[in-house]
Amino acid sequence: MKSKQEMEKMLATLIDESVDYSVRLEAYEYLQEDCEELVDVMLEKFYASQGETADMLIEILSEYPGHKGVYMGLVSCLYRGEDVALYARLLGKYGDESAIEVLKSFADSGELNYNEYMEIRNAVEELGGYFEDKESNYQDDEFYRYLKGLDEPDDESRRSPFENILNPEREDDEREDECDCDQCDCDDECDHDHCECDHDHCHHDHH
Repeated sequence: MKSKQEMEKMLATLIDESVDYSVRLEAYEYLQEDCEELVDVMLEKFYASQGETADMLIEILSEYPGHKGVYMGLVSCLYRGEDVALYARLLGKYGDESAIEVLKSFADSGELNYNEYMEIRNAVEELGGYFEDKESNYQDDEFYRYLKGLDEPDDESRRSPFENILNPEREDDEREDECDCDQCDCDDECDHDHCECDHDHCHHDHH
């Protein structure tokens, strides 16, 4: 059971930008669970902070659903536009259905890259809404083309220059019936019944 005093200490560590980042990260992880009673205080600190500290606080707060102030904080971060994909994902996870129209409106008001489009669509659908399929708008998006394999080189260009050396192909299946030893003079007309050589593939009877 976490004490309020311990929670407050961890929060003070998190918002102190003079503290080593690894220590602040430990506080970040600590505050993500079982710190419900500190939500209002963290929310106040969020609105009073900026940059990385504000981002860490709102990500922590997104783990505590049901707070209108947290929801509005997530919306403000989405519209800030610095990490659309992240805040769309957090809004979807937060579970407030009011975000459906917010997300759709945001998608219509700005130019999204394919990754942002996918996160907004996924968030809307996670919240139970419908999002119109607009994948056709992203034919030239580098990430879209990568995911769909549209820029994959053809099979020939992908072949290793050593492939023929490492995996030589037989010129003809008929070569399997040939024998190049000195003890055998069979030809293509051979009945392949007997052979004095050790080659299993040729069976010529010498006279």
